[in-house]
Amino acid sequence: MIPAHHPFVKAVARSLRRRCGVGPLDRPGTRLIVAVSGGADSVALLRAVAALAVRRRWRMEPAVGHIQHHLRPEAEGDAGFVAELAGRLGLPFVRADVDPSVSQGNLEADARRARYAALADMADRLDARYVVTAHHGDDQLETVLMRLLRGSSVRGLSAMAWRRRLLPDRPTVLIRPMLAVDRGMVTRFLDDLGQPWQHDHTNDDVSRLRARLRRDVLPVLRDIRPDAPAQAVSQADHLRQISRWLDTTIGQAESTVTTEGVTDQRPGDPMLSISEIDRERARALPGGPVLLTGVLRGVLGRLDVDSDKLGNRALGPIVRAIRDTQGGQRRFELSGGVHVVVDRQTVRIQKQS
Repeated sequence: MIPAHHPFVKAVARSLRRRCGVGPLDRPGTRLIVAVSGGADSVALLRAVAALAVRRRWRMEPAVGHIQHHLRPEAEGDAGFVAELAGRLGLPFVRADVDPSVSQGNLEADARRARYAALADMADRLDARYVVTAHHGDDQLETVLMRLLRGSSVRGLSAMAWRRRLLPDRPTVLIRPMLAVDRGMVTRFLDDLGQPWQHDHTNDDVSRLRARLRRDVLPVLRDIRPDAPAQAVSQADHLRQISRWLDTTIGQAESTVTTEGVTDQRPGDPMLSISEIDRERARALPGGPVLLTGVLRGVLGRLDVDSDKLGNRALGPIVRAIRDTQGGQRRFELSGGVHVVVDRQTVRIQKQS
């Protein structure tokens, strides 16, 4: 039996209530799916949620969701471990099998998309309002550092939110009540319970940036500032507020400089989807390059350019070309068959369809 006053359980309860919008008496029988891989973080989350669910005032009905990616030989053992744990806790167990290895793109990103789509399907089947994941403060610190190194925008540096839509076109809400805790709290909680977990050896592969930061950088940061994960969470929250304000401002600016929905086709050529930006108006936008960068990022995002490829390294040269006084035509190639042409009067953003 987990004591209700255990610091880890109390921290998860506090975040559920104050940051994720799920609290005691939230609604009768609030259904949620706890995403459990079998690793330490998700197992700790499951044990905490299960402890809260038996308290009548919370009125939660959790189910355990496990996604089998079929990327490791031992993954089937992880699925069996999670199913057994769910049964021991008296909770429904739902499994989905996906295979992102057939993708030609980024395997990690494709696996994440497949995982979220499968969790959304689970939520639909069980009429669950929330999907709960086990991202914690160390994960947030790693994400902020990765995006800082990538040259991400304010939106990128705001990293992971406490709650958001799981998928843009689905009603399920993704919540992360463990952002208030760090990895040390997770392992101490599991040790106190005597609760085993599964280890995914791919997380130790330091050829991946996140694993390298986890092994070599985070210990130094925690030595300098023990509260580094909490600081990362706090700063990400602050940047998210700035990002919301900036999005509104960028939307207003975009409407003044951009014409979209233009199409062009010459005989024998593929159809082009074109957005045009008035270069003189774009150059006159206040705030230096910040608003213009945001306008470009918004237009390119709607053309399905990968957001990871819209950092300052890609957009900086385009912004400088728009803001200078040269009149010659310049062309910039981006991913996904998108190119940007800057001439004396206009900026044409084109994508072959």
